[in-house]
Amino acid sequence: MKFTIHRLFIAVAIILTAQQTFGADFCPRVINGKIVCGKKAISGVPVTDGYNFALTDKDGCYELPINSSASYVYITTPAGYLPEHNNFHPQFYKSLSQECDRYDFNLIKNPKDDSRHVVYVQTDVQVIEERELDLYDLQVDDVLKELKQYEKKYDIFGIDCGDIVGDHPELYQSSLKHYSRLGFPLYCAMGNHDMIYDGRTHETSYTRFESIWGPSRYSFNRGNVHYIVIDDIFYIGRDYFYMGYIDEATFSWLEKDLANVPENSTVIISMHIPSHLKNPAPAFAYNGSEVGEQLVNFRGLHKLLQPYNAHIFSGHTHCNLTLQFAPNLIEHNHASACGTWWDLPVCQDGTPQGYAVYVVDGNDIKWYYKGASTNRNHQFRAYPMGYDKKNPDKIVANVWNYDSEWTVEWLEDGVIKGNMTKFSGQDPYVIDLIGDRKHLRFSWISAEVNDHMFSCVPENPNAAITIRVTDRFGNVYEDVPSAPINPFK
Repeated sequence: MKFTIHRLFIAVAIILTAQQTFGADFCPRVINGKIVCGKKAISGVPVTDGYNFALTDKDGCYELPINSSASYVYITTPAGYLPEHNNFHPQFYKSLSQECDRYDFNLIKNPKDDSRHVVYVQTDVQVIEERELDLYDLQVDDVLKELKQYEKKYDIFGIDCGDIVGDHPELYQSSLKHYSRLGFPLYCAMGNHDMIYDGRTHETSYTRFESIWGPSRYSFNRGNVHYIVIDDIFYIGRDYFYMGYIDEATFSWLEKDLANVPENSTVIISMHIPSHLKNPAPAFAYNGSEVGEQLVNFRGLHKLLQPYNAHIFSGHTHCNLTLQFAPNLIEHNHASACGTWWDLPVCQDGTPQGYAVYVVDGNDIKWYYKGASTNRNHQFRAYPMGYDKKNPDKIVANVWNYDSEWTVEWLEDGVIKGNMTKFSGQDPYVIDLIGDRKHLRFSWISAEVNDHMFSCVPENPNAAITIRVTDRFGNVYEDVPSAPINPFK
């Protein structure tokens, strides 16, 4: 196997550092292999064990020192190629074995120009029984219908931001089967309900997830975009006790992974727990909401992403929230596929259960949220005066995918009267739905306060009122306030 002098120096440096740390007799295990597409060798492909990295040489060959904690060897799939798959589950990784030191990978040439691609994003499917996967199938039907418009011109794949199951790992294999109905690769992150709660350390918490879905931190490329998936849940050692936290092993891996990505590139990082839920971030408070709902050490991640045009995909909250932390950093915290745990067709913030669609053309990214049983143009819900009992004298609207580049206006008899006032509050439709709790399986379900509510007081209450919402891409959505139907009454 051929090495450049630079790579040889790196390998020697790793060995010398390990010997200084563990003693002169320490000699790390080194594996090797080759990456090809048919008979063509693929050079410059990053290969990792989750700790160390190597790049393939001009012959597609690599040698990689293996960390004693590593379970897999895997690759960062280069743009223009696809990994092999098992029923659309990407096979970019191989389990390490003490009996084998050679691990080859065969790539597939992408038949489409992946500089134009569509990313389907789901999160918190969170099934606890088989019948809920049948309900998920109905959502898959909607996804296939929605994405059909992109099939000819775009490469399509998906990302799952975690909580594939709700503490029921016996449903993993069924989930794989149902996910395969999407008909395109789906890359999965681990959620807190996917981890092992009764292990003795954090390092044992993700082993069950990895045994089915593969490494919990990895990356791949599509077109001009570098995609990263990480585990940002830190198990603290007691049942159901965790916090949002990126450990040093993951940060170290991230730094090495991003070292192969030119500055100013587009980077999208997917994880389960959001980095933060307020902008600007309030002072740290050590409480359950602070440590369990967002990253305690989010500043380290944001700093690492500073040189890039970055997006963060997250889930966990079962609510929808889009925050722009900087001109080059946006977080998309996605509402849950399961709605309110498959009991209600909306989430606790009033967002319809559903998924997000990201349309990528070169470095340009546009996105929208799609309710699983609603039209694409259904981007908000407007309520008439009196429907919201907490704001009885106001017209109220919930614009779930709102961000700071959107405008929300009201019109009276076709005349624009101004921007509606943004406020934090509960969606009155959710309050109505959970009023009769007989159809709810869980006693703790409630209407969550969200930051995408809007209100106005009409100048003329007898006028014909229209709510007009314009998103950051110039798409205009209009609707008239109306009281939604409660299917449980």
